[in-house]
Order: sequence, then structure tokens, then C-alpha cells
Amino acid sequence: MIINVYDYSEKTRVRESCIENLVAHVIDTEGVKAPALNIIITNDAHLKNLNKRFLKKNKPTNVIAFPMGEVNEIYVSYDQARTEGELYYFIIHGLLHLLGYEHDSKTDEKAMDKRCREYLNTVFPDCRI
Repeated sequence: MIINVYDYSEKTRVRESCIENLVAHVIDTEGVKAPALNIIITNDAHLKNLNKRFLKKNKPTNVIAFPMGEVNEIYVSYDQARTEGELYYFIIHGLLHLLGYEHDSKTDEKAMDKRCREYLNTVFPDCRI
């Protein structure tokens, strides 16, 4: 699997190798064959624009994932992430959406949150959020 990380954050640089390890772990554990993945770390303004254009919601959000066939994309707002662990959590959340997870109900939302935290705590036990 090819993982490309594009970091446009103005605050701090992410650890690309950590993101690659995290994504690889989730993909392996879920037992799926994944195409290439672009992870774009950007700001609230960019996420708001994407949210408005594609989801018809005129507000920023923490993560948006686009299944695009050969190369999927996850956009993460560093403005929404208070910590490095939270940024990783958003990446996992977006990845799970690409793998078919949804949270249309409170029960699904809790289950997805639990899954994200399990992955985060397995790969980065010191990055609890």
C-alpha cells in the first residue's frame, strides 16, 4: 500500500512514519486490501470548503474521507486537533469511514469511537485522548 502524507500545517510537523505505521496497522488488522491513500493535513478553512462543496454543510469539520477508487483521500484539520494523539485519532476515524464504518446512530458512533481509541492506544499507548 502506498501512503502519501501531505502536511500543510502551520503549527507543527507531523511524524510521517508514525502515520504510515498507524494506517498499516489498521489496514492489517481489518484484513482489507487497500489502494493508495493520500492523507492531507490542512486547516479549518480548507475542511469547511470541502464540507460545504461535497457534504452541503457550511462549517469546518475535523476529518473528511473520500473513497476515490485507486487513490483514496483523507483530509484532516490540524486546527481541530488539540494534540498529536487527536490528529492520529481523526486519521483513524477517516480511514474507518473508507473501510465502510459509519456512525448514523448513537450506538454506531460509540462503537466507532471505541474502535478508533483501541487502534490509537494499541499503536501509540502514550497518545491517549
